[in-house]
Amino acid sequence: MTMQILAIVVFSHQGQRRVLSLKAGAVNIITGASKTGKSALVDIVDYCFGADECRVPEGPIRRAVAWFGLRLQLDSGQAFIARRCPNARSVSSEECFVEVGEHVEAPDAGALRQTTNTRGLGALLTGWSGIHDNIHEPLPGQTRPALSANVRHALGLCFQPQDEIIRRQQLFRGAGDNFVAQALRDTLPYFLGAVDDEFVRKREELRRVREQLRACDRQLSELQSLRGTGTSKAATLLAQARDVGLSSSEVNTWEQTVSALQEVSRTPIAGVALEHPSGQEYGRLVAERARLLEEQRRLRDEVSSARAFERDETGFSREASEQRARLATIGIFDGSEPGHVCPLCSQDLPDARAVPPVAQIRNALTDVSSRLESVTRAAPWVERAIAELDAKLQEVVAALGKNRAEMEAVRSSSDQLQRVQDETAKRALILGRVGLYLESLPELPDTKALEEQARRLRAQAAALEEELSDERVRERIDSITSILGRRMTDWARELDLEHSKFPLRLDLKRLTIVADTVDGPVPMDRMGSGENWVGYHLIAHLALHEWFTQRGRPVPRFLFLDQPSQVYFPPEKDIDGSMSGVVEDDRQAVVRMFQFVFKVVSELAPRFQVVMTEHADIKEYWYQHAVVERWRGGAKLVPEEWPRSE
Repeated sequence: MTMQILAIVVFSHQGQRRVLSLKAGAVNIITGASKTGKSALVDIVDYCFGADECRVPEGPIRRAVAWFGLRLQLDSGQAFIARRCPNARSVSSEECFVEVGEHVEAPDAGALRQTTNTRGLGALLTGWSGIHDNIHEPLPGQTRPALSANVRHALGLCFQPQDEIIRRQQLFRGAGDNFVAQALRDTLPYFLGAVDDEFVRKREELRRVREQLRACDRQLSELQSLRGTGTSKAATLLAQARDVGLSSSEVNTWEQTVSALQEVSRTPIAGVALEHPSGQEYGRLVAERARLLEEQRRLRDEVSSARAFERDETGFSREASEQRARLATIGIFDGSEPGHVCPLCSQDLPDARAVPPVAQIRNALTDVSSRLESVTRAAPWVERAIAELDAKLQEVVAALGKNRAEMEAVRSSSDQLQRVQDETAKRALILGRVGLYLESLPELPDTKALEEQARRLRAQAAALEEELSDERVRERIDSITSILGRRMTDWARELDLEHSKFPLRLDLKRLTIVADTVDGPVPMDRMGSGENWVGYHLIAHLALHEWFTQRGRPVPRFLFLDQPSQVYFPPEKDIDGSMSGVVEDDRQAVVRMFQFVFKVVSELAPRFQVVMTEHADIKEYWYQHAVVERWRGGAKLVPEEWPRSE
């Protein structure tokens, strides 16, 4: 059992209290004349359940009432909630009063005060209804935000006001508003149970599993990349090693491949590099080439030294020749007497500027000439030595050319030698690549456990995705609406409604009832007569509440029906509620309709409650037993003596 209403209470501005007691798990009828406040009961309950706007009609009720209140029966315990009636300039009030206990009576007016606001009141009512964490996420491409069902959405299934129970275009309260209709479409799968109560928890679990799976896959990918390009890199190297005879291992796993490569890398290089056979021509040519290269280097060094000596000798000769030319000018003093007069300008020379004696200069000239003659005599010998060295160098260069040609000839003529060289180079290359691969390979852990964990997480995620998929929800909705359709079809035949010989179904997209006739589907707005419209409203809402009750779905366990007999017994024919002015067929139809409601409630008792406001006051025992108040002869919801506010 979720919430049912035990009493509707109104409080006057002067502290007076009016209690309309109701019975849980039964049909409650408030019968009376017009303008007594019957239709306002739906609006009072809606306002106390946290409506954004107080839709209680402006007039005596709003001017006389200070607080509206409800006494509720909960799953465990009872509660009393009240909300201040807004003044004439406001549409609602945030002053809400809540009292919860094992047994709670309507308090005195003096005890009412604000204990919470509408947001807190809505959260409490949502929890008392049994609504758990839930969310509806629109399909990809739709722009409306995600929506969580709450008690306000559930109330759309609990009210059938006077002006809506006879509408053929609208089956649910407020569905004429597109936003209300869309919210109802989005939340009905949850209220019906097509969306699991554990949906939010499972969705969070799916998100956690996906994160763990991504972490596993990322770790495996990193390890895979560290192994080179997966196992192919190691396998390729091992195949190349087998091709050159470095290994004969045939392995399957990456670990075995790495082990085989490690064995290959331990092959000694001496076992790979083959020496040329001694005594053969190629070996002799190799040794000769080495000797010629050494001779060539030595001769080039000697030629370089001789040319450096030649350059020094030439420089000395040029300097000595210039010095001898300057000293040769001493010949102009031949036959002159030495003195202190300049031989060029005949001026007297002071003692401080005395020049060296002529004999001293002649001695220096003789010495320079002697050295210059020696250098001149040695120059031809240096040039000859350089020429001899150049000749020897050219001979060595020629010998190297001849040696290279002989080696090439021997190499090309020997296929075996060529093959040996190719194999040796290839083996050395493969060994180098294997060594480089193994050196760059870190110590990698065994990934079997990680792969097993990824496989398990992938299977878990797939199961959750399938369980939470839109296809699974649609399958459940189709199954539920099929069951509801069979129930509605049986009840339509029981009430003798039009099109009842055809299967009926609840169209949750269009929020209406459809009869599948042989000529095609016929929605409710294409069906005729007010009797049929009221009948289809009744069977649809009672079928839904039977499902909610039997399946324990989180919808308040009450249904408000405001004057369902109005199509048979309009207010203008109401004198004393006896339906004496109504034809017998219409009276029988009204009795049949009320008996149907009583039967459904009794089958679900005490888990479901119906509150009906009626003009009709049928003189049947079962009906009279259900009448909780009769508002005629001045009796009404708000007593006349209550003061009215300005």
